Amino acid sequence: MKNRTKRMILFSLVILGGWLGLMTLLQAQDGLFWVDKFSAEKSTEGLPVGWKLDLKSGQPEIALEELKGNYFVHFKSDKASFGLRKEFNLDIRQYPILNWQWKVTRLPEKGNFLNKKTDDQAAQVYVLFPRFPAKLNTEVVGYLWESQPKNKGLEGESPAWSKSKVIILEAGPEKLNQWVSEKRNVYEDYKRLFGKEPPKIGGLSLYINTQHTQGAAESFFDQIYFSKN
Repeated sequence: MKNRTKRMILFSLVILGGWLGLMTLLQAQDGLFWVDKFSAEKSTEGLPVGWKLDLKSGQPEIALEELKGNYFVHFKSDKASFGLRKEFNLDIRQYPILNWQWKVTRLPEKGNFLNKKTDDQAAQVYVLFPRFPAKLNTEVVGYLWESQPKNKGLEGESPAWSKSKVIILEAGPEKLNQWVSEKRNVYEDYKRLFGKEPPKIGGLSLYINTQHTQGAAESFFDQIYFSKN
């Protein structure tokens, strides 16, 4: 009986490994690893398929929207903190470059990354690097759209989490109401910020938060993928 149980567990692990491998192959197309292009498909919870809700506080407002056949995800925060998380396995050495599009239409007026009490941003993208045990030991490289123009270009430890290192890519109202395309070498960013080689990627999160300053913000995300160059 014990041997049979062991065989069943081994068989299940093989099937799971094969499934994860298949999903990786399906996501990797034309030298790109797609996190999401977004579509009209929703889960039973009303979220983009494949994504999970991360709710820290308040009431999340998330919508899948379409314009001229193109779908994107829309976040609105009113004194809330929430995001979407998608889990996958990816060797960052094979696909080191993260590409995405985002748009901000409203910034948290009093948001300021430099103070934990005002650490609110309209748009955040986090790449997750889990190490065992993942709940306590996941390292994060984050890219932020900050409210204060003077903070653009700053990078370092997040005020909220010591294992999270962030880079402020956009700051202030200069590019409000327009889609902005970003491209980052996450592999090089991780090595510079953490001073070591990264493990495999375990997922990616999109976030918005205004709970610290009790304000409001609005943002959009689209076309998220990893590439070789």
